[in-house]
Amino acid sequence: MSKSLFVGFMERVTAFPLWIKQTIFLNLSKDLANYLSNDFLDVEEGELFHIYKPELSDLGQNELLTKESAFDESIYSFLNCCAKGMSLIEISIENNFTMQEVSKAFTFCKKSQFFSSNVPNLVSAIAGFIAGNYRTGEYFIRAGKMTIEQLDEVLNKQQEMNDAGKHVFIAELMVQMGFVRDLDVKSIIFMKEESGKRFSLNPEEVPNIALEQENYDIRVENTRLKEENEILKEKMDALLTFIKEHKEV
Repeated sequence: MSKSLFVGFMERVTAFPLWIKQTIFLNLSKDLANYLSNDFLDVEEGELFHIYKPELSDLGQNELLTKESAFDESIYSFLNCCAKGMSLIEISIENNFTMQEVSKAFTFCKKSQFFSSNVPNLVSAIAGFIAGNYRTGEYFIRAGKMTIEQLDEVLNKQQEMNDAGKHVFIAELMVQMGFVRDLDVKSIIFMKEESGKRFSLNPEEVPNIALEQENYDIRVENTRLKEENEILKEKMDALLTFIKEHKEV
């Protein structure tokens, strides 16, 4: 199976010299800390939505093969990439989908039972929220961050405040009542906003480190040969001088 654009891109990035990678890491860490809570930064790989790899069920494989339901072609492109073992971010880049479009395809296929394994709650929750199927409160319940009883308390409080002429958002109340953290709310909302952006990847824009290394090796070899030629020239000059002096004698 040929490499996806994203895999090829990451292989080139990971081939960067260590000091470049460390600098990139430090800068990205600082940047991400401005937008994401630790729950999103320290999440297990299998629960991170965009690198999750859906596995097709027999039903999903049959639909991909027969296309008997005549879905939109984007669904079959999505299923085809799943069959190839691609992660959601690879599917996004390979098809020029936004992550919002991927989320909608993902939730549709999950509901249609096209996936073989149980999808982790956090992956399913993020997909539903980005796709617009869940509101903020329902997202936190499905992600296991809040209980239904706590959401009921928030809704009752919101109703009380509305009756008193004070409008307040659900997310704001959830934070005020201590059920979720402010940065957790900001993180998921920011992720949803960013998911609408389309990211096109041209692998040629990333420096080919292998080629650069090859050029570097050639330059090193040329320098070594030049130095050896200089030494050889000095030896030849010394030998000619020796012969000339002894011939005159």
